[in-house]
Amino acid sequence: MVGLKRLLKAIDWTNEYVGRFASLIMLPMLVIMVLEVFMRYVLKAPTIWGTEMTTFMFAGYTLLGAGYTHLKNAHVNMNALYGAMSARTQAIFDLITWVGFFLYCAVLLYESSHFFWDAFSSGRATGSDWNPVLWPVLLTLPLGTLLLLLQGVAKLIRDIVFLATGEREEAAP
Repeated sequence: MVGLKRLLKAIDWTNEYVGRFASLIMLPMLVIMVLEVFMRYVLKAPTIWGTEMTTFMFAGYTLLGAGYTHLKNAHVNMNALYGAMSARTQAIFDLITWVGFFLYCAVLLYESSHFFWDAFSSGRATGSDWNPVLWPVLLTLPLGTLLLLLQGVAKLIRDIVFLATGEREEAAP
């Protein structure tokens, strides 16, 4: 049980700090967006890279933050139904819906890994005037999916332990 607790803590810790790092992407993204608006509308000279870079940064922010969002139980669910359930019923419901969650993550991880590898191995770029390579932003998709899946496994284990023992171990803050 000690090894299991360490594993859960490691998953929580990883998603906590990757999520915190991903949130820092918002600061340079904001600067780039303000710069792009200024360049486009005030100086009438938009950058060739600003919009694309903002899109890439937002993708990284969103995808790398998925595991953190799951850790904080902040993904959208049907609170009107779910919130009215007892903790035990919620855990049972989570176990049932975990199959769909796992299948979604497994397919997304498989497909996004191929998508990333194709872009990485071919050196594929965007084709825009700026023309950056695509693999760095595409890497965030399988990485973010893996982090989300790991956090889902941690939640599954916690739900099983709760149903078996009646003791709920909360995710690490």
